[in-house]
Amino acid sequence: MDMSTVIVAEKPSVARDIARVLGAGVKRDGYLETSDGKRIVTWALGHLVRYAEPDDYGDAWSGKWGFHQLPMIPETWLLTVPKETAQQFETVRRLINGAERVICATDAGREGEHIFRLIYARAGCTAPVQRLWVSSLTQEALKAGFRNLLPGRTFDALAESARARAQADWLVGMNLTRAYTVRHGTLCSVGRVQTPTLCLVVQRDRQIEDFTPSPYFEVVAHVEPDFDAVYAHADEPDDKGRARWVRRIDKRQDADAIVKSAWKQAPFALRQPFDSAQDQGEERSGVVDQVDTRRVRHAPPGLYDLTTLQREANERFGWSAAETLEVAQELYEGKAITYPRTESRHLPEDMRPLLRDLLAGLRNPYAGPALEYLAKGGGKVPGKAYIDNARLTDHHAIIPTTETPSLSPDSRQSLLYGLIVSRFVSIFYPDQVVDETAVRLDLSGHVFLASGRRQVEAGWRVVEPPRRGDGDAAAAGELPNLRKGQQVVVNALEVLEKQTAPPKRHTDSTLLAAMTNAGRGLEDAEQAEALKESGGLGTPATRAGVIEALLNRGYVVRKGKTVLSTAKGRAVVGAVAEPLRSPELTATWERQLKEIEDGKGSAAGFLDAIGGFVGELVPQARASSVKVPAGNSEGKPIGPCPSCGKGVVERGKVFGCSAWRETGCAFKVWKVRSGKKLTASQVKALLTKGHTAPIKGFKSKAGKPFTAALKLDAQNGVVFDFGDQGCR
Repeated sequence: MDMSTVIVAEKPSVARDIARVLGAGVKRDGYLETSDGKRIVTWALGHLVRYAEPDDYGDAWSGKWGFHQLPMIPETWLLTVPKETAQQFETVRRLINGAERVICATDAGREGEHIFRLIYARAGCTAPVQRLWVSSLTQEALKAGFRNLLPGRTFDALAESARARAQADWLVGMNLTRAYTVRHGTLCSVGRVQTPTLCLVVQRDRQIEDFTPSPYFEVVAHVEPDFDAVYAHADEPDDKGRARWVRRIDKRQDADAIVKSAWKQAPFALRQPFDSAQDQGEERSGVVDQVDTRRVRHAPPGLYDLTTLQREANERFGWSAAETLEVAQELYEGKAITYPRTESRHLPEDMRPLLRDLLAGLRNPYAGPALEYLAKGGGKVPGKAYIDNARLTDHHAIIPTTETPSLSPDSRQSLLYGLIVSRFVSIFYPDQVVDETAVRLDLSGHVFLASGRRQVEAGWRVVEPPRRGDGDAAAAGELPNLRKGQQVVVNALEVLEKQTAPPKRHTDSTLLAAMTNAGRGLEDAEQAEALKESGGLGTPATRAGVIEALLNRGYVVRKGKTVLSTAKGRAVVGAVAEPLRSPELTATWERQLKEIEDGKGSAAGFLDAIGGFVGELVPQARASSVKVPAGNSEGKPIGPCPSCGKGVVERGKVFGCSAWRETGCAFKVWKVRSGKKLTASQVKALLTKGHTAPIKGFKSKAGKPFTAALKLDAQNGVVFDFGDQGCR
């Protein structure tokens, strides 16, 4: 790197890691550099540059919303820099325009690529670009990445696909949100991913509400020594001609008749030694008609991608998808784990030689035995179920790095890190081995079935114990040793009355699964395959945000672990046109976006089609006849708007004026400012008093924590107030 080089990272923390590797220890305002000034590391703050809001395009689309503005199809897409990030953007703009070479070091993925391309375009930069593409922020990974920089043009097709997706989402979201809001007189946020996701919740809730439980019965035989068997009758054989047995009995009188017949005709039980109870007819005997035992091997589960990690944390800890992503990002930026926003559950082949050293460095009681097992396997373990180049996406599965973090034992980071380490260690362990036994009893010509399981070898289960309610743990217990023709004692027959159960409410875990598998319900095989290949509705990195958006907009609420739709959410689903409710739209997009990414499709043609689609749906929105409840779905005002006097409410990523859609009032307070998430009470104090008390936890552009109050300036902008003593 002899020439003047500027490296653009996505976050200050990542920039510091890169700076350490490059020896850029001189701190400046908004960047770090080497002592000779030849290598400069600067950073974005997430989305430093954004697509402009409709109001920014001029009078035609600004002010009070109305159908006369629609559809809004930009001829030239405008980019804007939010006020709160303007200073850092100006720093980045100046640096990259003065560089001989720029290295894109934003997160290695579609979103990270898009973030950099927007900055590069808005800055008007023409310097040549190279790409740093790494899955870990350890020193070794970063050094290897800088040794293998790729030409920026290598990712042009990926960037085109990302741009097309973002602009298409703008067209659908901005136009149809305005259309349905104007039609119903209350905010109706609509989006390609959020609306079909909301539909998943609404459909599940309606299934539960429309469900009518049906009573049914089972006849249970209590058998010695200490196991139960259930009456079953033969059903039609399956496609392979195998017998199928049905335990359910629809009528009580039929169940009673089975008990009477089986008990009356069964012989007395013969015990050794003699027991007088048999003379009283209190017990009967049955005959073991069949015993089938099969040995089953359960391989260790696959490594985590983001979605499976979010589901696991929701089921084990009750965490939301957003909370898991937040903690995973903290671990990543702390160099404890690899890139978390991945949709792959596999590792590349070239990592195989590194696994032994990684295992050796882990503080896990099962890592040592895993090394021994790896040695016994002759280097062949793990296999293609875990290491397979053909099944990789942009990033490999989430695994721990060689860095050993210092974490508080009870912290969120420690809990999530423990899951990731345990899952990684488990893939080096042998299969869990279980004997599953199925027994058929003959009781007076009636068939009773029993099943059980016995663990032969715990295998990987010693590393990752089952969750409470895990299917493996909840399976039938161990049966006694039985042989065909053996007589057993039946102590009693009992009729159990049961009811069919409705489907369960969605949780973050099941909703993530439904979003991932949304294509399964599509009739069109090509669309279903496209949605399957793309990973379903949204991406691992965006699904948590979609769920949180539905919560923030009042479309769903959380009750314990469950996610339920509100009256507003149901009404919106009923009001919007069918294409917006179905995952078909995403399936169609994903197929076309993949073609763009592969260099086989045109972004311009794709966006032209989206513009036409929006133009067709606007009149349908105007004709919508479903009544959407009036009122503010965003919640009660937390204080007065300093610009117009209306209420300020919580919505999306901001606390903003509730009259913005009627009057165009643009007052807002971003929920996250300088790395600190503001509370509603803090914003309320700002609105009612003009200032807050000092708030701890802000971070400077260099990543240093500081304390400051917030206050409103003369133009009702939100600024820091350090007081006389200075809070830094």
